[in-house]
Amino acid sequence: MAIKLSVRQLQMIRALEVAGSVSAAAIALQVSQSALSHRIREAERLLDTPLYSRQNKKLVATPAGLRVQFAARRVLAELERAEQDVAHMSGGVTTTVRLGLEAYAPHHWLPELYQRLAMEYPYIGLEIAADVGLNPESALRQQTIDIAVVSGLPPASDFNCIHLGQDPLLALMAGSHPLAHHSCILPEMFADFPYVAYHTNPEQGREYDLVFRRHHVLPSNVISAGVTEAVLTLVGDSQGITILPAWTAMSQGPKYGLVTRSIGDGQLTTQWYLAGLHQVANREAILAVMRMIQNIASFND
Repeated sequence: MAIKLSVRQLQMIRALEVAGSVSAAAIALQVSQSALSHRIREAERLLDTPLYSRQNKKLVATPAGLRVQFAARRVLAELERAEQDVAHMSGGVTTTVRLGLEAYAPHHWLPELYQRLAMEYPYIGLEIAADVGLNPESALRQQTIDIAVVSGLPPASDFNCIHLGQDPLLALMAGSHPLAHHSCILPEMFADFPYVAYHTNPEQGREYDLVFRRHHVLPSNVISAGVTEAVLTLVGDSQGITILPAWTAMSQGPKYGLVTRSIGDGQLTTQWYLAGLHQVANREAILAVMRMIQNIASFND
C-alpha cells in the first residue's frame, strides 16, 4: 500500500501535538497559519477522514488524528535517530546509545562516563535525551531512549535492571529558612511551608509516598517547577523547601547556596536503578554502557 502522508505533513502533525495550537505550531515550523491550515486540509483529504475538530475555538485531534499523531511521533523519532547515527558513523562511531535521566537524577558523573567511553568503547556514541525526565520508562518502551536512570520503585520486570544503590532522602532549603537551624526536619514541619516539586503528581517510592502520605501530612502549598535547576532556584530564592535524594542533593544543593537536613530519623530512603530494554538491535552496546554507568555512578547500599 502506497504511503499517502509526506514527512512534511508528519512534521506538521507532530508540531500541532507539541505546540497545542495552530498559531504556535506555525511559529515552530516557520510557516504562516494559512499555510499550516492548508497542510491540515491536504492531509485530511489524502486520508479521507477528519484529523482535527474545533472545540471551544481550540483544535482537538479526532481518534484518527490521535492515531496519526502516534505514528508521526515514532516515525520522526526513528528518522532523526537514523540521521544522527549516520552522522556519527563518519566519525568512527558505529552505534549510538541514548541515555535518559529522570528528573531527580544528578549529572555530575556524566563527564567521566563520556571520557571512559571514548577510551574503552570509541565506537559507541552516547547521547543524553531531553524531555524524558518525568517518565523515562515510557520513553524506553517507545524506544526514544535505550537506557534510563530511575529512582523509587524497581523498573518493570521486562527491563534489564541494575541496582545502583540505596539513597537517603534529604530536605533542602535556603540558609535563611526558618527551619535551617534544626538538625533534622520532622515530617509535620513540611505542613507550614511551600513545597517546591518537579510536578504535583504523587508517585510511589518518592517523597509523597515516603514522607507525606506515610505521616499524614501535606505542605501548605505545592509549587510545580518541572526541572531540577528550577526547583533549586525557587528554593534558594524563597521560603520554599524541597526533598531530594542525597545523590542529587549533595552534588547540586551547594551550587544554589542550599543547606541539607535529614528527615525524621534519617532512615527514609529511595532506590536508584538502571533500566534498559532486552530485545533491541544494539543490545551489547547498551549493556556495555550500563556496566560502565554502574561502575561510575553506583554507591554503597
